Amino acid sequence: MDEKNQQGDTEAKEMDEKNQQGKPKAIESMEQAKQESYKATTQPRELEQYGDAEDREEEEALERERQRLREERKARRKQKEAVKKAAQRRRLFLLLLFLCVVFVVLFLFMRKGSPAQRGQEKTSNSVAERAPIEAYYIEDKGSTKAEELEAYLENAGEYNASVNLHSLIYEEGKEEELKQALKEAKAELLLGEGSEKLEAFLEKYSVEEKIPYLSQSSKKLEPGNNHFVLEKSLEDQAVDLGFFAYNEAFRKMGILLQEGDEKSKTLAEQLSESFPEYGGTVEIRAYKGEEDFQAKLSELEEAGIDLLFLPSPGEQEKALLSEEKAYNILLGKDWDQENFPGDLELPYPVYLYGRENEAFPLVEKEESSALSSEKKGEANSTQKIGIETGAVQDSAAAETGATEESTTSEKSSDSSEEAQSGSRYDTDLLGILTKLRVEAKKSLLQTLESMTYQGECGEYSFLPGQYCLKGQGKFYEFQRQEKRDLNP
Repeated sequence: MDEKNQQGDTEAKEMDEKNQQGKPKAIESMEQAKQESYKATTQPRELEQYGDAEDREEEEALERERQRLREERKARRKQKEAVKKAAQRRRLFLLLLFLCVVFVVLFLFMRKGSPAQRGQEKTSNSVAERAPIEAYYIEDKGSTKAEELEAYLENAGEYNASVNLHSLIYEEGKEEELKQALKEAKAELLLGEGSEKLEAFLEKYSVEEKIPYLSQSSKKLEPGNNHFVLEKSLEDQAVDLGFFAYNEAFRKMGILLQEGDEKSKTLAEQLSESFPEYGGTVEIRAYKGEEDFQAKLSELEEAGIDLLFLPSPGEQEKALLSEEKAYNILLGKDWDQENFPGDLELPYPVYLYGRENEAFPLVEKEESSALSSEKKGEANSTQKIGIETGAVQDSAAAETGATEESTTSEKSSDSSEEAQSGSRYDTDLLGILTKLRVEAKKSLLQTLESMTYQGECGEYSFLPGQYCLKGQGKFYEFQRQEKRDLNP
């Protein structure tokens, strides 16, 4: 038993030794397998990390290249901008140099000639730069004002190029045809005065087409929006009339007007306020017909008037001018026509309130009177020569004939001069149109509203819907066919 136990122990020991000897080999084989598996797993990871590093290097290289290209583009852009600015500065310098040269040339050119010549040249050049104004004069049938104005413009010299004047006839009931004709002609400015319906038509058309309308009359109390009246307001006229009457030593004024004449009525009311301020009194009467005219006139005579004011012409008023009376007569602006007094007999002096209102007296009167005296002297000398060379028995007849011939020639020359020169109103009208053409910027209407003009009749200020003229009142005295200027 003991021997068997000993053998078993020995065998167990041997087994243990064998196990101990075999155990390191197994562990080594397991560790070797682990290492191989670890190598198998770590090798791809190392390859992946190596690939990522290469990619990063490529990306960094690309980014560096992009940054370099950006900097090159930025540098080229700065260079181009610098070149562009240098070119702009060069062009600006050349432009300033050119303007300086032009300014010097213009300055030297402007210094040539007299100031008057320079002003005329400047005006002529300005006028030549713009097309003439297409103005249409609308008048009642039978009127000759447009024809007279055209004749004046033909003799007005170079400034008649400021306006192309056309004329059309107004007939009641044919307003639409007249409108169509004005639209087709592209009228830029309207002229004309006459009947109340005519002026109302022109006012309405000027508002519709937004073009200016110039006249010297307003049948209504106030002109329309685009209607510029080249005349004084009724209030200013009343001041002129009252001042004149008082200075002529009249103290009691009678006013005789026709019923329904609102313009004359308003003027009479203004006079009843202005004349008492100078120390006078006013009596106003309105008549309906011929019989009523005589009755109202008798009332004024009984009131002891020393001056009768007749605002508007009529058949009864015209007949009164040739009658003997104990008072003087003063006629309003509507009487101041180019053919006044015409066929009227004026055996007694008559005062006239002129439509032409001067701001300053004209020198032309003195020159014209001097010329007329020279003509008279020449005529007298011619007359004497004819008498000396003629027969003695025919001397009286020769003297009479020479006198009549010289008088006739003087009248014809004076009338021809008036036809060529036109009235002061015509002169001012052409001056206004010339200045309007020179200063025209946006539209004639807008230019006119901001414009002023100093003319022979006074100073004009163009405000829409108002009377434009300021200045001193103009008065005349008539007896028979003679006209005397009462103005200082």
